[in-house]
Amino acid sequence: MSPRIPALFAALCLLGACHKAPPTGPLPPPSEEQQLTGEVNALTQEAALLLEEQHRLVWAFWTEGTMADIAATYSGKEVLFSMENLRRIDRLRHLTKDPRELRALTALHGHFAGEILARELAEYNDASANLEASLKLSVDGREVRYRDMERLLANEKSAAKRKALYASATPALTRLNQTLYRKAERTEELVKQMGFESYEAFGSELRQADLERLAQLAEEVLQATQEPYRLVMERLSQRELGQPFAQITRADIPRLFRSREVEDAFPKGESLAKAQATVAGMGIDLAALPNVKVDARDLPRKNPRPLALGVRVPSDVRLSFKPGTGVLHQGRVLHEVGHLLHVAFTQEPRFELARLGNPTVGLAYSALFEDLLEDPVWLEEHAAGVLGDNDKRAPFLAASSAHKLYLIRHAAGRLLYQMELHRRVEVDPRELYRALMARAGAMPMTEDDVERYLVEQEDFYQSADNFRAWFLAGQLQGQLKARFGPAWWHAPEAGAFLKELWARGTAPSAREITEAIGENGLAPDVLLLRLSTTLQVPMKLDLRRLDDTPSPPSPAAPAPPAAKPSATPNAKPSSTSASVPSAA
Repeated sequence: MSPRIPALFAALCLLGACHKAPPTGPLPPPSEEQQLTGEVNALTQEAALLLEEQHRLVWAFWTEGTMADIAATYSGKEVLFSMENLRRIDRLRHLTKDPRELRALTALHGHFAGEILARELAEYNDASANLEASLKLSVDGREVRYRDMERLLANEKSAAKRKALYASATPALTRLNQTLYRKAERTEELVKQMGFESYEAFGSELRQADLERLAQLAEEVLQATQEPYRLVMERLSQRELGQPFAQITRADIPRLFRSREVEDAFPKGESLAKAQATVAGMGIDLAALPNVKVDARDLPRKNPRPLALGVRVPSDVRLSFKPGTGVLHQGRVLHEVGHLLHVAFTQEPRFELARLGNPTVGLAYSALFEDLLEDPVWLEEHAAGVLGDNDKRAPFLAASSAHKLYLIRHAAGRLLYQMELHRRVEVDPRELYRALMARAGAMPMTEDDVERYLVEQEDFYQSADNFRAWFLAGQLQGQLKARFGPAWWHAPEAGAFLKELWARGTAPSAREITEAIGENGLAPDVLLLRLSTTLQVPMKLDLRRLDDTPSPPSPAAPAPPAAKPSATPNAKPSSTSASVPSAA
């Protein structure tokens, strides 16, 4: 045979011209992992399409006031979010060895668990939402809505009237508490049914954090900031309310943190332009991004709050904007632009790692841009007409930094409260709430305050997300200033730096983001030192860095073999689309 013949024969085989005889005998059956992988992939595709459909409805509702029948989207999909499918995903998690696959399956597991909870708790969620929306109070002979409470307190000049207004809501909250108590009991039952050994175990997976270490950090933050916080609040209380801090109550808090000095610096219609100009300096033209749609119409039925929504990530990302006024509106616009950029520049192809999972990192990007309102350089550029001198800028920065310190301590107190509440079954929740929140706020808790212990209770340690996000945003800001200067938003290199981080989607943990920027774990000192400098109060900071490594993704007990499909839907569709983990 010619030497060329074998080579030509091999080439022909590669081109498909050579046919081998089919192997004899039956093919080996797929392994359990292979079979589950196919089934879970099908579930993932169905869940992704459903979420996209729901987000389109939310968008229409938000921008045009079109009624969104989210419950109808579950019709015919009753079996999708079932306990059987949740166990399939969990079983596959136990079989896989690939870390990336494990992370994606954990995000998917959390999403399915959240959808199951939303469906099973829909009765309680709807009842509490409807009751809260209908609650009305009698104030000076007129009826006001309970939902307007914070705005009314912020605008009320009289301390006595603020106290009376706050107290007037307490009797109405008794009915709401009854519904919330029944919901809490049912939630505990459902968590066990989903295979978790405890409420805390599910919370650890959902928050992708070791809650014990996070609680230790919360304790350290409370201790390190206790005296500086009292000093700051004393100054602010004297300046804003004309009272010593020891005499104010929680009814005074909304009034205390009003931002009167800068309201005129953010006139109607300019907040989006300021945000666009800010990111333009980083080489990002929002109007030119082909995958981004900005709806800036001023429609009567449009929701006034800005909203960034990833309908399909990253190919269809939208921003709803309605012209508004004031610093609060400007902060919300910057917050949503931070979220939009994260989603729009995501390059992660996996649905589970592009929009599911824990929202901490995404919240940090939003906080990074919202924090520009506390940056003297940014304010000089965008509010110089009103804050042209330090007489107005300094009080505003002091108030906003004091508010951030208040929020950090409040989140720490809530986290510790939930940890103790679910670990000590014999504890009186009212008294525990009284003790921990009095410590976090450094003010006594009245009976009216304590009656809100259920209204203010979070689902599954939600404060853990913002608590970590604020610190991560502080580290991001520190790195941006160190690398690109005090006005980092003017550097195209800063845009490139952030785009590399945004490209990873929701896959990385907060710790992994800190490693990507050259640090090693969450460091609260960075943000707290900035607040200390602005507030001109010394803080003795030597806080440990938080190892944000996610806790093990599955319950302690081995997962049982995946259940066979059930022919009967296990529940009616939920009337709400909200799952516990926020989709990015």
